[in-house]
Amino acid sequence: MQSLENKYEKTLLLQLSLKARDAAENLLNTLPLAELLVLWQQHSPDEQILQKYNASNEEWYAILNATILAKVTYFLINPNFTKAEILYLVTIATASAGYPLTKYSLSEIIQLSQSEFPVLHEWLLTFSQ
Repeated sequence: MQSLENKYEKTLLLQLSLKARDAAENLLNTLPLAELLVLWQQHSPDEQILQKYNASNEEWYAILNATILAKVTYFLINPNFTKAEILYLVTIATASAGYPLTKYSLSEIIQLSQSEFPVLHEWLLTFSQ
């Protein structure tokens, strides 16, 4: 029987401290991607979120990267997505995983992600077809 839940990349989430992981999972479950991206582009941590989960300022971008990578890889391919939308999602996913398309080619990222980020690897293969 097939799972009703989509897979998403958890590698970065599992690398976080427990407090930071709680913050990331809350963000993952409560904020849409657009709001996460606004937080990602700000140059300062959200003190309210960090205080709520007793996480440190130093963990903020790791929390956001883990959350955004998980959120983006939860998306399934949709025939209604335009090429620009697919490129946007791929760009966000690869950057949040630490492999921005400005430094790596997509084929390099697919190869590099195979062992480190297995769900991202499969997701990229699907989205790059």
